[in-house]
Amino acid sequence: MPAADSPTLTESDFVVVANRLPVDLERLPDGTTRWKRSPGGLVTALEPILRTHRGAWVGWAGVADADLDPIVDDDLVMHPVPLSAQEIADYYEGFSNATLWPLYHDVIVRPEYHREWWNAYVEVNRRFAEAAAKAAAQGATVWIQDYQLQLVPKMLRMLRPDLTIGFFLHIPFPPVELFMQMPWRTEIVDGLLGADLIGFHLPGGAQNFLYLARRLAGHQTSRGNVGVRSKLGVVQVGFRTVRVGAFPISIASGELDEQSRRKSIRDRAKQIRKELGNPKRIMLGVDRLDYTKGIDVRLDALHELIAEGRVDPSETVMVQLATPSRERVESYIHMRGEIEKMVSRINGEYAEVGRPVVHYIHRPVPRDELIAFFV
Repeated sequence: MPAADSPTLTESDFVVVANRLPVDLERLPDGTTRWKRSPGGLVTALEPILRTHRGAWVGWAGVADADLDPIVDDDLVMHPVPLSAQEIADYYEGFSNATLWPLYHDVIVRPEYHREWWNAYVEVNRRFAEAAAKAAAQGATVWIQDYQLQLVPKMLRMLRPDLTIGFFLHIPFPPVELFMQMPWRTEIVDGLLGADLIGFHLPGGAQNFLYLARRLAGHQTSRGNVGVRSKLGVVQVGFRTVRVGAFPISIASGELDEQSRRKSIRDRAKQIRKELGNPKRIMLGVDRLDYTKGIDVRLDALHELIAEGRVDPSETVMVQLATPSRERVESYIHMRGEIEKMVSRINGEYAEVGRPVVHYIHRPVPRDELIAFFV
């Protein structure tokens, strides 16, 4: 995956802007570096589209203080956005994941509001907007992704009014009553309204946003049926029309189905079952280690079912694959400890020697291995 010489780069007609690149720069113990594919659903969903359209991806490379040249990988040009260690702490771990993430997930964990986090969020969003403005050709389409970059649409609009700008939120958009807790709620709504099209997963999120665009930003809105693409909600922002709708994202299910039929995958699936002791019943959980995923609730339910005699631990195995996530955020550190205590409790009470009830794996799992677990 070579770095590109600047003179050979051309501006792209289709640009994705996301917090992370589809590859991560990994620093090895010997001081050298290497690129590896990023985990996560966003990369899985968007990378094939970009490669088909010879597009560009703007994002952070995953390490602090790395000022990198653009990278060319076949038909995809990647533009790394540098972040300092302090910006990672304030913009990413702070405002994005200790303020926005819990607020947008029904305040399962109490959001924290700090002005220095917000200031870092504004600065980093500006840097992403500037990088996108440089990567995009005249009249290009730029598609901005997710809650970390909600100010980028307006910033990019001011830099490049010639662009067609889309934004998609990959997490729930909160009810109005919760969103109104946010001290910078108007700035976020205004930031999103820089886009031409704003997409949410569910119609309820789109309707919430339309209400806020009218109440907080004072714009004229038409609600429409935001669950039907031909009847999008509309916000009138000056002479611009911003369309708002629900567009549930999916994965390349046909490709996964084809891969699951490969002999090597089928053989590995049989081997996994054998390694688990060929139990009568296998329960599988595959999640990021996040409090929104309900891993703790799942484990509680299993413990209760065994205690009530409704599940026989000699015939049942639970496999929980938990990909590490946000390991420096305090609430995640605490959550991991609690989940691992629950795993230990279930195995301590009900496992036999060589036959644990819960197999808990806290590390990234290679794609082929993951498919084999599902088979």
